Amino acid sequence: MNTWMEEKGTPEGTDTLLQSIFAHISDAVMVVDRNGIIVAVNAAMERMSGWSEDELVGNKHLCEVCVGMATCQEEKSCVDCFFKRAQLPSFEMRLKTKDGREYPVAASSTTLPDAPDGKKVMILRDMSMQQRMEKERYQHKLTHFVIQAQEEERKRISRELHDGIGQALYSILVGLNVLSHGKLSGPMKQHVADIQQMTAKAMEEAKRMALELRPSALDDLGLLPALRSLIKRVEKSFGLTVDLHVHGGWSRHSAAVETALYRIVQEAMTNTAKYAQARALGIVFEEREKELVVTVVDDGTGFDVEQAERNGSGLGLFGMKERAQLLGGSFDIRSVIGEGTTVIVRIPRPKEEAKDGHTRLDR
Repeated sequence: MNTWMEEKGTPEGTDTLLQSIFAHISDAVMVVDRNGIIVAVNAAMERMSGWSEDELVGNKHLCEVCVGMATCQEEKSCVDCFFKRAQLPSFEMRLKTKDGREYPVAASSTTLPDAPDGKKVMILRDMSMQQRMEKERYQHKLTHFVIQAQEEERKRISRELHDGIGQALYSILVGLNVLSHGKLSGPMKQHVADIQQMTAKAMEEAKRMALELRPSALDDLGLLPALRSLIKRVEKSFGLTVDLHVHGGWSRHSAAVETALYRIVQEAMTNTAKYAQARALGIVFEEREKELVVTVVDDGTGFDVEQAERNGSGLGLFGMKERAQLLGGSFDIRSVIGEGTTVIVRIPRPKEEAKDGHTRLDR
């Protein structure tokens, strides 16, 4: 590094400053000669590549650390290499490290005008963290749209079940009632009664499915009334005792918040009813100054959370966690085999609500 600085013939004082910048800059710096041989690197380049300065300088060719540059036409190419250009202010290349890994770096290169042998300086910035964050941001956004589309589809199907199929079945049932009061023979009268019973059951099933898909009370009355209705159905269907407690009052919140909390509690209740062999379940709502906290506790058999996630049987847990995180909140589940399960959801309260009562997530 010092030799290269001396060759530059920089004024006294400037030389020391340049050496300090070269040594301490966070971006990796690499100098190569006209043949592509590395002639100087800084400490950041050593850390990024895994090779020491002695291993790189004079011993490595540029192509041994560069796997290819990304262009608009190709993901990775050596056809139009930056090395053929006098200056390229911005491009992406993939750096190959000593241990064989490859990861993206943002790069720029320029030929030193004062260097008689055409030395080229390259500056590299690690992009792996930025790309990972961008990927997570994209996945987060995609998950939001998927959940939003799912809820809209649930609402549509629920409405069609209630207003379409439900009303049609009701009309059939009315017609059968009229028919049953006519002059029918004994066998025919019994046949009509059987069809009446089947139609009534079908109507009840359509109503149940509509409620499961999207309870109208959630949109019309809010989260707590919708949950109270759900609790009654769960208690009736599974013989489970459910206690709902509300601390600190509970006001209406945005559709996104109420829908997410309803689905999380619904999933927790369903899991408890179907798999936990529990006798009782408690739900606690707390409306605090800066956050909403919902806790669901059961006295069931419990399970191994990590094992469920590894085996892929924790998709319901993943969905609950995603819904909480989409609202900037957290989802925590604690379970011990033989000691029950506790689910804790925390959702930060928005600083300000839009005029229509929806947060940005609803728009």
